[in-house]
Amino acid sequence: MGEINDLRFTAPAEDLEKWEWFFKEMEKRGLISIFEVSKHYANRGDSKLKRQYFKVKLNAQSNSD
Repeated sequence: MGEINDLRFTAPAEDLEKWEWFFKEMEKRGLISIFEVSKHYANRGDSKLKRQYFKVKLNAQSNSD
C-alpha cells in the first residue's frame, strides 16, 4: 500500500477546517493514517485564502490491487 503523501490545500479557512475534520474521520475508519497537520498559513498579497499542509498515508486498497 501507499507511502506518505504530502498534500497542500489552498482554500478559505472554514473549508480547511472541514478538510481537517474529513481527514480525521477517514483516519477513525482506518482508511488513512495522518502523520502531520500544519497550522493555517496566509497566502501572499490580499488573498483571503489560507494554506494548510497534511502528511497522510492511504491504508485502503483499491479494487485494482
